[in-house]
Amino acid sequence: MAEKFDEFIEEVEKDIRQEKFETLWNKYGKIISTVLIVALGSSSGWVLWRNHSEKQLNLISQKFTKAADRVVSGNINEAIGVYESIVNDSAPTYASLASIAKAAALYEKGGEDAKKAVETLTQLTSRHSTDPIMRDYALLTLIRMDIDLLDFDKITEVNKAKLMTHLASLDNLTKNKAPWKLLALELKGFILYELKDYTKASEIYVAIAQTKACPRGLRARAEIMSQVVLKKIQNN
Repeated sequence: MAEKFDEFIEEVEKDIRQEKFETLWNKYGKIISTVLIVALGSSSGWVLWRNHSEKQLNLISQKFTKAADRVVSGNINEAIGVYESIVNDSAPTYASLASIAKAAALYEKGGEDAKKAVETLTQLTSRHSTDPIMRDYALLTLIRMDIDLLDFDKITEVNKAKLMTHLASLDNLTKNKAPWKLLALELKGFILYELKDYTKASEIYVAIAQTKACPRGLRARAEIMSQVVLKKIQNN
């Protein structure tokens, strides 16, 4: 996982001035997106449950790291098994986080497993007992999955309406103190890009790239996309 991430960053830094943005995104975008959404969710979760002992936190952290490594290496079934152990043996906040990560892993398998993933996330977003922060994270993951299913070669009116609905949902996740603000902004920028609203998309990617606390991988993706969008604006 670390090697792929470092390779991606090195190529960005090397090629950012050679207009290879779209090639880089096609080559590494999904890998880095998967790594980021698992890693960010895992690291953010530790802040949510401070009453746990340090020993317990370390154990859960190790499990999340192990599962994330399995996802990136393609051992999805092993990752799902690790996530299930967290769901069964951990406090509600971590159980929800593991359920979301498990859903993301199931989604990667496709078919009936992908349907189960959507069902799991839908239940988490509608369940009042779910921690609000985890509920928002589940919604963000659900939107990302739905976007993956759309055919962007031909944006139908139905798909356009769906994307507009997603934009409205993402607006609630991009408020100043929202924990998932940057990931929500990235999805919002992608939707606006596909809807050919390049000016607004550009503003979002620039804002992400200029955020001081932005994770390195997300900043790199934002920089790539800001250049892609700028090129589109110049060509129109």
